[in-house]
Amino acid sequence: MAKIYVAGPMFSQAELQFNEMLADHLESLGHTVFLPQRSGFRMSELLKTMTPAEVSRLIFTTDFDNIRANDVFLYVLDGRVPDEGAAVALGLAYASGKACYGFKTDIRTATAGCNNPMIDGSIRHIFGSMDELSHYAF
Repeated sequence: MAKIYVAGPMFSQAELQFNEMLADHLESLGHTVFLPQRSGFRMSELLKTMTPAEVSRLIFTTDFDNIRANDVFLYVLDGRVPDEGAAVALGLAYASGKACYGFKTDIRTATAGCNNPMIDGSIRHIFGSMDELSHYAF
């Protein structure tokens, strides 16, 4: 079983719930999942006690350390434009030699039905459903 880092938007209640559902599904398949929102480092909460610069450094180093500690990087691509923080994380994962994948159930895109070529060039496969993800051997 794989150690999977799941990246994606985590700013709305719907996004947070979807990320949890995806992580729970992966864990039910026997994978170990790192989900940034579970790390205790939610920007909105950290900003109550830390400066923006301190928050940025903590989130970046924690996420980068966990990207390197996992085998697989899974990027939630839903939304008209993929989350920019997750896009940076994808670049770090790809440059670190991680197996990078996408998960997209949303047909909206910013560029005529396609993802940005830098995203698609980094990703081995994009899953379109939980069922498809269930049948994939990482």
